[in-house]
Amino acid sequence: MPSRALTLGILGLIFVGDVQAGNGYPQGNRPVYLSQNWDGEERNRFYFTPQGSYMIPYAWFLALEQANRTQPFNSPKHIERLGFLVDDGAYGAANPDGLPIGFAKEPVEGGEDWLGLTCAACHTGEISYRGQRIRIDGAPTLGDFTALTTSLIEALQATLEKPGKFERFAKAVLNKPGKAEKAALRARVAEYLDWISGFAARSTPPHPYGYGRVDAFGIIMNEVFARDLQQPENRRVPNAPVSYPFLWTSPYMDWVQWNGSANNPFGRNVGEVLGTFGHVTLTGPAAELGKSSARPRELFELERLVGTLTPPEWPESLLGLIDREKAARGRVLYTTPLDGKPSCEACHALPDANGRYPMTPPEENLFGASFIRTHMTGLSEIGTDPQMASNFATRTVYTGELAPLLPAPYTGYSELPAPTLLSIAVGMAVTKAIEQAQPPFSDAEFSELMGYRLKAAGEPPYAPKNLLAYRARPLDGIWATAPYLHNGSVANLYQLLLPAAKRRKVFYVGSHAFDPKAVGFVSKPGPRAFRLDTRLPGNLNSGHDYGTRLNDRERWDLVEFLKTL
Repeated sequence: MPSRALTLGILGLIFVGDVQAGNGYPQGNRPVYLSQNWDGEERNRFYFTPQGSYMIPYAWFLALEQANRTQPFNSPKHIERLGFLVDDGAYGAANPDGLPIGFAKEPVEGGEDWLGLTCAACHTGEISYRGQRIRIDGAPTLGDFTALTTSLIEALQATLEKPGKFERFAKAVLNKPGKAEKAALRARVAEYLDWISGFAARSTPPHPYGYGRVDAFGIIMNEVFARDLQQPENRRVPNAPVSYPFLWTSPYMDWVQWNGSANNPFGRNVGEVLGTFGHVTLTGPAAELGKSSARPRELFELERLVGTLTPPEWPESLLGLIDREKAARGRVLYTTPLDGKPSCEACHALPDANGRYPMTPPEENLFGASFIRTHMTGLSEIGTDPQMASNFATRTVYTGELAPLLPAPYTGYSELPAPTLLSIAVGMAVTKAIEQAQPPFSDAEFSELMGYRLKAAGEPPYAPKNLLAYRARPLDGIWATAPYLHNGSVANLYQLLLPAAKRRKVFYVGSHAFDPKAVGFVSKPGPRAFRLDTRLPGNLNSGHDYGTRLNDRERWDLVEFLKTL
């Protein structure tokens, strides 16, 4: 069996039809679930399995009121205003406290339970058409991560400042709310406010991300390099928002993340935990280094579960019939080079007659495993907003106390490229998590945990080909993943096929209302709408000019074909 020393290479480790009705909404407003190979039990495991994220003490969250109201912070209307999804099975056996989707109870043995986030908070989508809500597992959410943090801070500040609000909070949280107990609670809330305000300060962008986007790498690196490594000078403004990627078939890709920087599923998932209120020890005694809040067994089971999730098929009974003649013409356009450029299929592969995508060669892999090939396109060629890829590839950070402990050839370096140090830090967390997992991982489980991403003897380790690039993957289920481009800067598929100069410079995000013709969310101003200005850095909707010289009939044919994927 392979050594558990994780010889995966520095960069390869990191990140590295039918419908079913829900039953918790008022009659006429229940979501339906598309057939994606999950039953209700599997769905609930994805929604509510803790991963090691510690956002707020659990009892506090349940007791907390909104800042300027007496209604609970966890009220459905408030959660939906923040862009997150209400569980239609709330207050049932799987979710007795009515948590939003992707919010999970983090049990603490012998201590106080906390509330944390799971991958479902950002990777569960919903669209609405003619009053019918349609839930899509593994699709991007419209959750506003910054608004959630800000709203928590405002609610807790109001709790401290308003006597009546604090009294109700204390009564709900404390068993015996005497004077001393309430004073101690007030001090704890103030201490927590200082902590989460620090997180917010490190995570605040120069202009709001809005719904459905976050600078995930920027926030993860600030938490690991500035907070956990205790090097505040390592903080950078997180100014490169990306849409939450869709999850189906991701475990079978050769590389994931928008910039193709990750291929190891466990390292990728541990990194996600560290950016969403998790932590890793990177200072202090050597024996403590690498200890993190990540839950290895739970992350392992969740990755297995995601591996069974299938792409959503366009639900013709809900969104209308696909015009098969137009789709057939669109398929020809998709597979044909146009205007001297490669075909859509050249980057976004289609399966063959047996349903098989182009795969990596099994002989290069230690286990004989093959993965779906993805395609990397350099920034100068793709022409889309470069900020996310550029920030990641060019950032450097101070190594602090880790300098003398770094592996060769980096031992003693006081400064390193951020991707290199991130891989080392996450690798430490991965190694420690595997060592401490209970029950221990078997050899077979260990290989699966690593995603079988180990090269055969004599082969160079897996490593990204180009970090100054963006990844293209097969587009199965693409209809359910608006807005488009890596930074969510294009409202719908029709707009994506227009020349960049003709795409909307400003549109609104936040409504779940779906446009089945153009394929994307309806853009309209309103009380729950974010004005996305694509002229701002990080928001650019330029580039990806493939097929932009089509005539209008051809564009609509291609959109119709994309519905079939």
